[in-house]
Amino acid sequence: MASLTERAVLTPDTADKAWLPGLAHVVAACAAVPVLGVGPCVAGLLMATLVSFVVYVPLTVLALNGGAALAEDEEAPALTPLARLALLVLWTVTAWAAAATAAAVG
Repeated sequence: MASLTERAVLTPDTADKAWLPGLAHVVAACAAVPVLGVGPCVAGLLMATLVSFVVYVPLTVLALNGGAALAEDEEAPALTPLARLALLVLWTVTAWAAAATAAAVG
């Protein structure tokens, strides 16, 4: 997993290289700043980041790999446009829900 992250961070996202979803979750979280303020949006960003790399990205890789875990020497599957859209929706919902919760509590 370390080599996957290392390669993905250092190289651009292309179909023939390892992928990392990028920073779309940051944009989704920052979109709530005019509505909820900076503090709650930082909480939303942190939650979207945590949930993304612990739950969403691994489940996406499993789905794209036919439900099988990746072997240690296996390349990550190419991220399809539908998978990108699904991740963006999940990130946006997570970031906004966490930001709204933080604004309501704080």
